[in-house]
Amino acid sequence: MGFDLLVVGGGAQGRVISAFFARSSGCDSVRLCDINYRAVKQYARWLGSDKVSVFRVNAKHVEEIAHAARDSDIVVNAVLPRFNLNVMRAALRAGAHYLDLAFGPPYDNLNKQFGHNKSFEDAGLVAVTGSGKAPGLTNVLAAKAADELDRIENVFIRIYGSIESSEPIMTWSPRTLIEDCALKPVVLRGGKMIEVEPFSGEELYTFPVQSIGTKRVWNHLHEEVFMLKQTFFSKGLRNCDLKMGGIDQIKGLYELGLLSTQKVLVNGRRLSPLDTVASMLPKPPNQKELKAKIESGSVRGSSGCETVVVEGRRNGEYRKHILWISDPDIRNVVKHYPMATDDSYVVGISGAVMAFFVAEGKIKNPGVYTPEGLPKDIRAKYLRELARLQPPIEFRERIVLRETSLPRKNDGATMMRT
Repeated sequence: MGFDLLVVGGGAQGRVISAFFARSSGCDSVRLCDINYRAVKQYARWLGSDKVSVFRVNAKHVEEIAHAARDSDIVVNAVLPRFNLNVMRAALRAGAHYLDLAFGPPYDNLNKQFGHNKSFEDAGLVAVTGSGKAPGLTNVLAAKAADELDRIENVFIRIYGSIESSEPIMTWSPRTLIEDCALKPVVLRGGKMIEVEPFSGEELYTFPVQSIGTKRVWNHLHEEVFMLKQTFFSKGLRNCDLKMGGIDQIKGLYELGLLSTQKVLVNGRRLSPLDTVASMLPKPPNQKELKAKIESGSVRGSSGCETVVVEGRRNGEYRKHILWISDPDIRNVVKHYPMATDDSYVVGISGAVMAFFVAEGKIKNPGVYTPEGLPKDIRAKYLRELARLQPPIEFRERIVLRETSLPRKNDGATMMRT
């Protein structure tokens, strides 16, 4: 006998998650809910699975979500993070496990969600927050390195993604992306959380993927800094940041003041530059449009990589672990998940695999977790399962050893793992 699942949010990630579970023999039923009932009804008809039913739910209302979640074993939250606490409380009321893909903005959600830890423990339930691609996969990679170190000093995350296309294309909500880029990043420096300017800390970073090579990256506000500081501070973590590439054009908009929310007078109307820019950027293509762009050769491929560098010591000796994931090419993704892009596939599938483990009761101790705080054996199974998918999501690892702490001319011995 399998489990019953509720997915809150029928957008890009929610569609991937519901498709994954509709195809899974371990899941008996999938309830997909969204404020746009017509859209999810149409999608469920396309899925063509008798496991799937749809509901209209407004994520602002806890009782609506709890009602839809009745008799569900797990609630997977695929709506904007500002609704996390509502969905989490609804899962508790329904007596269901909980999982979300991200928690910010607002980034104080993390502490508020951990504030429900005792409630989940008392109910014998598990909640996992930030279990998408980044955060999520990146956290699990950081934890894999941390397992092999006595002390952690630095964690640096570098992310890049691009689409090779003959016309402008976005695979994420344009407004969400530009709003995130305009926020002041938070970094951990010397053990202290510090706010820095958007697009600061520019560096040329060489990704361990030949097709990407060396790209410019900048500080970017993201969940991992908040999560890893909390998880690894006791192991000595002093410095942590996340830098993102592939956003050069957005940087140009920011420098021109076009991501400002301060309204200006234009032809007698008061408009904010950000609202204007967001309205003019292309919307992500729907399933039919993306297929047509690929078949016509307009979209020729994609490149994406999430790299996690963890520096620390084992038995007093310096070690640097470099771990990375290469996103599947968008053309390969669409063959297996026609409703997805390279981004939404990796985010949604990463959450779906973790949700499967939670729903099956693999995590024995109840409470609220971040992915890197889960038991080591669960994290290992999670990475193995992702590698078995079609298309696969596989990690690579390189370990750099240095015999002394003296200045070095090179990285010393190198060891590769997969």
